[in-house]
Amino acid sequence: MIMNMKNSIAGKNCRTSTWAAAIVALALLAAGTRGYAQPAQDTWGNLQEIVKFTQAHMSDDVIITYIKTSGKAYPTSGDAILYLNNQGVSQPVLAALLATGSSPGPVAAPAPGPPETPTIDYFHAHLTPYGQWVDVPGVGAAWIPAEANDPLWRPYMNAGHWQFTDAGWFWQSDYPWGDMAFHYGRWVNNGSTGGRWGWVPGYDWAPSWVSWREGAGGMGWAPLPWDVEFRVGRGLFWHGGAVVAGVDFGLGFGAFTFVASDHFWGGNYNLYVFDQARSRVFFEHSTFNVGYRMEGGHLMAEGLGRDRVAQITHHEVVVRKVSEVRRAEETHDFAKRTAEHKELAHAAVRGKEPGRPEANRNAEARERTTGAANERGTASERGAANERGTANERGTAAHAPETHPGGTGSNSKEPTAKSKPPATKPKPEKGGTNQPPSAPK
Repeated sequence: MIMNMKNSIAGKNCRTSTWAAAIVALALLAAGTRGYAQPAQDTWGNLQEIVKFTQAHMSDDVIITYIKTSGKAYPTSGDAILYLNNQGVSQPVLAALLATGSSPGPVAAPAPGPPETPTIDYFHAHLTPYGQWVDVPGVGAAWIPAEANDPLWRPYMNAGHWQFTDAGWFWQSDYPWGDMAFHYGRWVNNGSTGGRWGWVPGYDWAPSWVSWREGAGGMGWAPLPWDVEFRVGRGLFWHGGAVVAGVDFGLGFGAFTFVASDHFWGGNYNLYVFDQARSRVFFEHSTFNVGYRMEGGHLMAEGLGRDRVAQITHHEVVVRKVSEVRRAEETHDFAKRTAEHKELAHAAVRGKEPGRPEANRNAEARERTTGAANERGTASERGAANERGTANERGTAAHAPETHPGGTGSNSKEPTAKSKPPATKPKPEKGGTNQPPSAPK
């Protein structure tokens, strides 16, 4: 009888082993000869545990018991089984995983996402569906969003709001392209853009690229001009010189979004922005603030400062992690763009390339730098909606050299013999150099 029991147990073990091998073989056949995709991220860690147990030479009985009692989900597609098989997981363990049956279909490969450092190819692909690219003499390629056809539209005003982070003031945009145009590059508005705001590509990331003004009962901000340059580890430069206190970039009242202090929070600034007459008066009685400082080699977009904003708005300023806010915005915007234009999902692959200097991207960006200051539009060409103030309207500027040319956006000053732009373009920005701090993977 004892002999019969041994034979029976041996036969049962043999049948179990044969059954497990058959199931694994069918799973491998289902995967075919194609390459396998890694399991989805949410269950990837569970499979990695099984691989670690196997590599630690734990017995199959222990691993199988863990699978049955852990309550965790395990993908059981052909791709997943093929991956585990290649990692040395035994057939009995694979059979136990198959018995859980938590993933009846094939596991998709991880979805594409936004690149760490965009290129001109990436910008061109992802922005073209939402606007048009134009050549701006003396500047290069600029992208004009469709929204900018409204003469009252301006950057950092419509469809967005401010958040404070550990890297400074972050502009949270509601546009599907906001993660690019408000955190990279600069803005320009002159006759060559038809009096509309256009975005000039750049490759250094920041929470925002604006300067600030504060006055009695209100505050305002304006996009930095296209020729304000960021130099790694050094800070902002304009017309070849370091930006110091008093350098206001020649920005006139028309470039600013001015609101009352009690309307700073919550967005919808287009509903509360000062009209032209009030903006002019407020501008003349306000104080300019560059709003940036270097800290640990990174550019901090401190604006008017956390404490000061809390004081004048009577509102607590919560500090968020810039890496989390940035990643959330980039992921959301990328998903929205690729849902609306599915072909854009593949443009991210090219975007993985490092940013190239502008001088080497003439063909792709269609840049034609002319350096001809007399080709820039005047205030009359831009119309009343983008009227610029004159030099005496702005008062005495602390930055005595040249006024910024028409490319600043709704700048108050018209180009004159003393306000010609630099003969050459500013030095190109290096790809992904600021990144304060990098977004989590």
